[in-house]
Amino acid sequence: MQVNDTLKGFRVVRRREHPEIGVLWEMEHEKSGARLAWVENGNPNKLFSVAFKTLPWDDTGVFHILEHSVLAGSESYPVKEPFLDLLKSSMNTFLNAMTFPDKTMYPVSSRNDKDYMNLTRVYLDAVFRPAIFTNPNIFYQEGWHYEIREKTDEPLFKGVVFNEMKGAFASVSELLDVGLRRLIFPDSVYGFVSGGDPKAIPDLTYERFLEAHREFYHPSNALFYLDGAVPLEQVLGLIDEYLSGYEKDVRPHDIRLQGLTPASYAEESYPIGADEDEKNKCQIIFGRTFGDWSERKKLMAFGLVATYLTDSNDSPLTRALLEKGLAQNVSLYAETGVAEPYINLVVRDTEKEKLPEIRATVREALETVVREGIPEEELEALLSLEEYSIRDMEEPAGLIRNINGLSSWLYGGDVMQYLTHGETVEAVRKEVGASYFTDLIRETLLDEAHLSVFVLTPSKTKQAETEAAEAERLKKAKESWTAAETENYIEKNLRLDEWQESEDSEEAKATLPTLDISDVDPAPFYTETEEKTENGVTVLYHPVASNGISHVRAYYGCGDFSPDDLPALRFLCDVLGELPTASHTVSGLSLLRRKYVGNLSFGISVYGDRNDDARCRIFFNAVVDALDEKLGNAAALTNEILTQTLFTDKNKIRELLLQAKNSVNRSLLGRGNVFAMRRAGAGMQAACAVNERTSGFTDYLWLRDFANAFDEKIDGFVAFAEKTLKTLVASRRLTLSLTSDAYRGEVAAFIPENAGDAGTDTLEILPDRAKKKEAILIPSGVSYASKVWKIEDNATYSGTLQVLSTILSFGYLWGEIRVKGGAYGCGFRAANRGPLAFYSYRDPSPAQSEGVFDATPDFLSDLLASGEDVVKYVISTVAATEPLTEPAQDGAEADARWFTGRAYEDVAKAKREILETNGEAIARYIPVFREIAEKGSECIVGSEKELSALPDEWKKLTV
Repeated sequence: MQVNDTLKGFRVVRRREHPEIGVLWEMEHEKSGARLAWVENGNPNKLFSVAFKTLPWDDTGVFHILEHSVLAGSESYPVKEPFLDLLKSSMNTFLNAMTFPDKTMYPVSSRNDKDYMNLTRVYLDAVFRPAIFTNPNIFYQEGWHYEIREKTDEPLFKGVVFNEMKGAFASVSELLDVGLRRLIFPDSVYGFVSGGDPKAIPDLTYERFLEAHREFYHPSNALFYLDGAVPLEQVLGLIDEYLSGYEKDVRPHDIRLQGLTPASYAEESYPIGADEDEKNKCQIIFGRTFGDWSERKKLMAFGLVATYLTDSNDSPLTRALLEKGLAQNVSLYAETGVAEPYINLVVRDTEKEKLPEIRATVREALETVVREGIPEEELEALLSLEEYSIRDMEEPAGLIRNINGLSSWLYGGDVMQYLTHGETVEAVRKEVGASYFTDLIRETLLDEAHLSVFVLTPSKTKQAETEAAEAERLKKAKESWTAAETENYIEKNLRLDEWQESEDSEEAKATLPTLDISDVDPAPFYTETEEKTENGVTVLYHPVASNGISHVRAYYGCGDFSPDDLPALRFLCDVLGELPTASHTVSGLSLLRRKYVGNLSFGISVYGDRNDDARCRIFFNAVVDALDEKLGNAAALTNEILTQTLFTDKNKIRELLLQAKNSVNRSLLGRGNVFAMRRAGAGMQAACAVNERTSGFTDYLWLRDFANAFDEKIDGFVAFAEKTLKTLVASRRLTLSLTSDAYRGEVAAFIPENAGDAGTDTLEILPDRAKKKEAILIPSGVSYASKVWKIEDNATYSGTLQVLSTILSFGYLWGEIRVKGGAYGCGFRAANRGPLAFYSYRDPSPAQSEGVFDATPDFLSDLLASGEDVVKYVISTVAATEPLTEPAQDGAEADARWFTGRAYEDVAKAKREILETNGEAIARYIPVFREIAEKGSECIVGSEKELSALPDEWKKLTV
C-alpha cells in the first residue's frame, strides 16, 4: 500500500513512521469525506473507533444521551441492547462509549480477529443506523421521562443519564469545573455541560434529540481510528458499506474560540451533611483560558510548572497557602484535550472570607518564583518524570493513542502531533535555563485581569432545597397537564414498561454475530514467577516485557499488628514521602522522586487464606516503578524514606490528615458502592475485615476522629509511626517482587540493613457473619446499595461463579436495576474464595434494589427453565477474567497468587470450570443465592430521603 492508492473507497493520503508508535497511515473516504488513521504496530490487541465532533448548545446533555441511546438497538441488530449483548458474549478487551466536552467516541477492541470484526460491524450499525428514529422508548429510558402510572401518582424524573448526572453533580470537583467553565466560556460550547445538568436534562425533547443525531453523526464529521494488527482490507470494506450511501456534508462544525475574558466572579452553595461542621468547607477555583490546542510545547511546559508549584505540600504555592492556614489542599493543572485549554487552580477546604488573603498569598508566592526562577535541577527532574511516562506501558494503549490523537485531529490539526512525545520533551528541555517557564507564570497565573474565580460554599440545607425544587417543578408540571396529557404520560410509561419487559425475538437475537466456544483458547493467561534469593530474602521475579522499566514491590509482613491499629498503619502510608527525612527536606525528596522514580507509593496488601476465613496474610508494602538504569537510586530513596522519616513536624502531619480525611469523604460520595460492599462484607472473613479497616468506612471514622481530636492524639500516632517503622522495616520480614524484562540484581539494594525479628504475616480475625443492615447518610441526590455473603464452605467455589457474575451483572440486574430502576450501574461480584457481593451505583431506589438482589434465585430458576444457552456468557466471562494488563499489574497479580498458594494448575482449573459451565453447574448455586437472600448483610450509602424511608431495623450512620 502506497500514498494515493485507493482501497475500499479510501484514498491513502499520507504514510509516516515513528519509533514511538510504528507506522501511521492517513486516509480519506472519497465519497463521504470521512477521515481515517491507522497506527500499524503489530499489536495483537486491535482497536476500532469512530469519533464525532459533538458541540453542545445547552445543558440538556443531548450528546451524552445519544451516546447511550445509539447502543440500544439498530437497523441490522434489532435487539433492545446490542451493547449489553456484546458485554455478555464477546471476547472484547474494551467496549464502551464516551462523551467529552466537544466529541463523542465509540471504541472497541479485541485480541480475537473474528470478535474484532463482529464488534466493529455492530458499532458501525449502531452509530449510523440506530433504532432511536423508530423507538422513542430508548430516549425515555436512557435520557429522561416522567414516571407516572396512575392519575393520583406524584410524577418523578427517571432516566439512566439523568441519574448518572445527579451522581456526577454530587461531586465537588464536578461542580467546581462546571462553575468555572460557565465564567470563562460564556460564548463557547465549553460553557455548557456536555454530560447534562440534571436541572436542564428534562428540557430536552425527543425531536431535538433526533435532530442532533442527523446533524452530527454524519461521515463528514467522523474520525475513524484503527490501532494494531487489524485486517485492514476487511475493516475498510466494512466501513465503506456504511459510508457509501452518504454524500459529503459541507457544514464545518467549527468551534468558536472564546479567547481571553475579563476576570469574573460567581458563587454557589453545595450540600454537606446535617452533622458536618461548616468550618473550612468552602472550595475555590481560579481559572482562565490558555492558548489553543496547537501549542503543545506550551501545554507540556505548563504541566511541569504546575507540578513544581503544587505537587506536594512543600511545593512553593501549596506551602505558602498551607502555612497561613488558608487551605487544606491545593492543586494546579491545565485542562487539555480541548480546542481551548484552560487553567484550574483549586484551593480546597477554606473559608470564603479568606479569599482576599488567598489571592494576595498566591500572587506573592508566584512573584517569588518568577523573581528567583525555577531551579534547573527541578526542571530536569520534571523532564525525567515526563520521559518515564512516555515509556510506561499503559493499557488500553490503543485507546490512549486514539484520545491523544484527537487532541489535534479533531480541530483540523495533524493527528501525529499528540501521538508522539519525545520531540516535545526535547523542545521543552531546550528552554531550561531560560526565562520561558517564569514567563509562562507571568502570562497565565499573574495576569489577574483575566483570572476568574468560582466559589462553592457549604450548606446543610442545599440537598433538601434541591429536592424540594425538583418536587415543586414536578408538581407544577402535573398541574399544567390537561387530562388528556396526563393520560398520554401514563400511556407512555405503560408502553415503556411493556418494551422493557418484552423479550427480543429469536429472529432478532440471531442477527447478532457471535463466537463459538472453539474460538476461546483453553490455556489461561499466566505470568510466571521465578523464586530467587538475595541476601537471604526471597525475590519473586516475573519476566514480563516492560519497555525498560522495573516494577518493584517490597512486602513487609505485619500480621502481628492489632486490627485496631490498621487505620493508623494505613495513614502512615499516606505520610511517608511527604515528611522530611534525616537527610532531606520534603522538597529535596520530591526532587529525588522526580529524578529517579516514575512512581513511589506505600500501602497495605491483604490476601485471604484459601482454607480458613479467620486468617489472612497482610503486608505493609512499598511500590516502586523506575527506569532500569535508575533502580539503584530508587532503592536508596525508598530505604531513606522507610528508615529516616522524621515525625517532628506535627503541623505537616495535621495537613496530611485533613487531606486524607477530605479525600475519603469525597470518595464516599462518588464511590459509595465500594464503601457499601466493604461495610457489608466486613464480618465475612479476616481479609474483608482488614479491607474495611484500611479502605472503608471504619478508616474514614478513624481519620475523622483523629482530625477532631488531633492535639490529644498526635503524640500517640507519632510514637506508633516511629515504633512501626523500626519494627517492620527488617529484612527478616521482607519479601521482594521484581517485574521486568530481565532479572536485575540491583533489586537487592531494597533490602534494609536491619535484620529485625521475623514477626508474622498472618493475622487472625474471627468472622462475624451475623446479618447486619446498615445505612450511611451522605449529602447526595443518589444512593448506592449492596448485599454481601461469604460461602462458609470454600470447596463450593468454582469458575461457574464467575459466569454467574456475567449473567447477573449484564442480564438480570442490568434489566431490573439499570433499565427499569434508572440506576447508572449495578452488578454482582464473586471473588475467588471471597465474598459474594451485589451492588448498585448512583441508584434512585436503593431499597428497591435490595429486593431485586433477593429475587435472584427465582431469576436463575426461570433462566434454566427457559433453556437459554449460556455459552455466550461463558465466552464473555473468559474475556473479563483475562483483561488487558500493564506489566506492573501482571507482577502484582502473580504476587497475589504466590502469597495465596494458587499455582498454574489452580488457574487452569478455574478457567476449565468457566468453559465447562452449563445449566447443571448453575443450578447447583441456586441454594447459595437463597442463602445470600436470607443471611446476607446489607449496606446502603445514600440520601436522607432514601434512608428516612428505611425500617427501624436499619442502623443509621453518618459522615
